[in-house]
Amino acid sequence: MKMTEVVTKIPVAISTLLFICVLNTYGQTKIGKEFLISDLDVLKNNLERIHPGLYTYSSKKQIDEWFASTKNNLSDSMDYIQFYKAVAPLNSVVKNGHSFVALERFKKSYQVIPIRLYKDDNSFFIVDSFKPEYKELIGKEVFSIDGVPLIEIFNNLLNYQTRDGDNLTFPTAKLLHNFNLDYSLIYGSKSSYEIVLSESTKQVPIILTSISSGDISFYKRVPLQDYFNFKIADSVAVLTFKTFEKSELKKIRYKKRLREAFTSIKANHVKHLIIDVRNNGGGDATPNQELISYLYDKEFRLFKNISTITRKIDDKKNYKGEGIVLFNTAVSWFKLKKISENYYQAKTKGSNVYLPKADNYRGQLYILTNGRSFSATGEFTSFIKHHRGAVFIGEEVGGNKYQNTSGLSYYLTLPNSKLRMYIPTILWELNVDVENDGHGVKPDYIVRNTITDELQRRDAAMDFALQLIKSEGVMNK
Repeated sequence: MKMTEVVTKIPVAISTLLFICVLNTYGQTKIGKEFLISDLDVLKNNLERIHPGLYTYSSKKQIDEWFASTKNNLSDSMDYIQFYKAVAPLNSVVKNGHSFVALERFKKSYQVIPIRLYKDDNSFFIVDSFKPEYKELIGKEVFSIDGVPLIEIFNNLLNYQTRDGDNLTFPTAKLLHNFNLDYSLIYGSKSSYEIVLSESTKQVPIILTSISSGDISFYKRVPLQDYFNFKIADSVAVLTFKTFEKSELKKIRYKKRLREAFTSIKANHVKHLIIDVRNNGGGDATPNQELISYLYDKEFRLFKNISTITRKIDDKKNYKGEGIVLFNTAVSWFKLKKISENYYQAKTKGSNVYLPKADNYRGQLYILTNGRSFSATGEFTSFIKHHRGAVFIGEEVGGNKYQNTSGLSYYLTLPNSKLRMYIPTILWELNVDVENDGHGVKPDYIVRNTITDELQRRDAAMDFALQLIKSEGVMNK
């Protein structure tokens, strides 16, 4: 790939005139097509110059064709949301879970559907209600919203979700978490919605009065004490890791707690260890390596290669407030070494050799995963699978098993629409002998809660692991 620079120049006088002549429809400022095309050029140029994983899952030809097609399909003028709807499908074209078209969606209160949905195979059920009057609907199956089959809606909204490669467990989990808001953004915010329930042999339409998105806690921060948990019961140890974020884990002195946990495992002669990394969205290399050092009995290097395609970001004005000056300084710390025409090798944490701990665990290991096991958790699960071995239970890991593009990442703000895209600059290639098939580690046993499990607050994956341990002849696949 040879990087090219696309520069779009518009005379200041014409630029000013066009901005004065913007259209206003229904109170939303519309932007002329010329400006939207210019924004797409800025976006493409920046992706080509600084995103080292741009062509990992889609070829340059496919990316070029997407931009050409998107430009061609733009209306003569579009408002912010309309332009977002045109550009956001790029998330499922680039297929890099750490880069995404971002919308300032939380700055405005939207009217959303007042129920939370759960996907069981290809059916959708109500698992919670944000209004007391709809609590009686919990457990009911929803067939459609405003006349459109829910499976069709869901598959359409998946196109707006980021993901690593061809993995679907991560975008599915993200969409389920944010469905209410994402639906209103793409299909429209309304005062009420008609849903159709599937009840045995009949379909029952119901009108739901919406609720303000500001009244719903979409993101509940995990309490610090829940980031790390350890217990031993009936000779089985369970270690829960909900993040690899070093800054958060340091608050609970994770190294000390890890040391105490594995000392206890050794003292109690534990032969079965379950590590739960479900909903662990990743974090930093150091906690990842620290955990691996208690599980792998040889010295190891987590990454075989860490690289970037840029030594400097020149487009400072479109990264205002993003610390680009710091990036341009920090890159020099990595002691970059040119390894190919477009790539520079960086030396940072993760490229160093790590030694096994004295209380290294060598017994049977079980790892629980799901679609929200992402980023550094994809690295952890892949390294363990291909170097140490374990029984994996749950869903396909959301993070890729071979590489990810993350690290130093910045929001590019498009000059005219003000739409933003989050762009990572570091390519991390894991030290594993495996081909990148666009997927995360797949479980030996696929286990996911059914709607009945959800309603009864059961943990099917954990129950399965405990039952597996009780049975004889468990094989380390």
